[in-house]
Amino acid sequence: MEAHKSSRAPLPMLAFAKVVMEKVVKSKWINNHDFFEGITIKVPARKDALMLPQYHSIVGQKLLYVDWYKMYGICDINCPRCKRGILIKDRTNFSKNRLLFPIFGLDGAPLWCMVQSMVCNCCKVGLNSNTGEVLCQLPAYARNAYPVECKYALDNKNSHFGKSATNMFDLLMPAYGNGDLCSRLLLHSMNRSYAERVEEHYSFYKRTNRKEQPATYIENYGSYITVFPPLGDSIRNTCDAACSNSNTPWGISDHDRHIREIQGVSCQSSFAQDHTHEVCKNYFQRKRIGSGANALWDVATDTGEIALAALIPSAKTMHFAHAAMALTRRESFKPTVMYSDTWPAKSDFWDAISTNKLQGRLGLFHCVQRITRTLKKNHIDHFHSVTSLLNCIYTYKNEDHDNLLRALKVDSLSTKYTDEDIVDLKQTKTF
Repeated sequence: MEAHKSSRAPLPMLAFAKVVMEKVVKSKWINNHDFFEGITIKVPARKDALMLPQYHSIVGQKLLYVDWYKMYGICDINCPRCKRGILIKDRTNFSKNRLLFPIFGLDGAPLWCMVQSMVCNCCKVGLNSNTGEVLCQLPAYARNAYPVECKYALDNKNSHFGKSATNMFDLLMPAYGNGDLCSRLLLHSMNRSYAERVEEHYSFYKRTNRKEQPATYIENYGSYITVFPPLGDSIRNTCDAACSNSNTPWGISDHDRHIREIQGVSCQSSFAQDHTHEVCKNYFQRKRIGSGANALWDVATDTGEIALAALIPSAKTMHFAHAAMALTRRESFKPTVMYSDTWPAKSDFWDAISTNKLQGRLGLFHCVQRITRTLKKNHIDHFHSVTSLLNCIYTYKNEDHDNLLRALKVDSLSTKYTDEDIVDLKQTKTF
């Protein structure tokens, strides 16, 4: 305990890693694949005797031995730096310093890795075998054995996020950007796993009617949980770095791929352009951008795709003119109709940059607003006139409209209505 007090891994896991290295990995008479599934070995449960709390605390946890040559026979990994040499394996972090590398996920306690360090035989640069630069060169059957996406396997981090966590990050971060929530979810999964183990330990004593007092279970913080997941800001920075990381099997980052996808959007019918200010309020690191991120100018096509999105200082034409001209020069972007919430303002600009005759239209919502805003809200016929106007412009979806009328007539809702009642109901805000 004194010798390994500075290690981040729990002492029982260090003891298990030592046994695995001495009895399995270094043994000449044992086939590693009899114990390893890919590069992963689970801590087995004892069936013949009562487990001590220290041993019981790590049962089912996973230990990874990240050595691509020994586990898969891959010995021709090119050096990603000089592009000429071959990476030769050196030592593991466990054999050198008795350290284990954590991988945080949503499955409970972190996974612990014995990571092989590698050295280029030409430029002598040192790399770890679990970095994205190395992983993206491996075949899929070997690369997928390490449960971390290549773009998240950053070499300047002292921990990685498992695929169970990064799949959640990819859904939460673009819409909410809540790194603190992600950090709490990771820690909550570890605490929940500890509570289940304590329950199992004491329930076993009660079930077997043992007379002796049960052994005190290990402490949560400091014994079961010896390393904590990164905080919210660190998770946000990691996600941003992963989005711009080109160490992927296809050699392009998510940031560049999304740009190519947006640039490839075509349009032959109609599109709508608008300025959005609310989206910039939660823009990450907005203060670093300064006054250049006060609005977002975006273009949406009739298929629902976004053809262009650009941060601009204001809604002035000069601030989005360059982006608009670049958009009209696309060979596959030849619309005939444009919708805007300010039309006919700026119509001269669009006529000047359009290669074909572009018809301008005012957006339907703003067209209605320009009419209804001139009406007196306190007038006795105000609601009736607005309803009549909307009936001239909008149409109900036939399927939903028929289902609603059927529900009103058969008393599926609060009250049963007749045809005359429904006609009167349509003239109220309730309908």
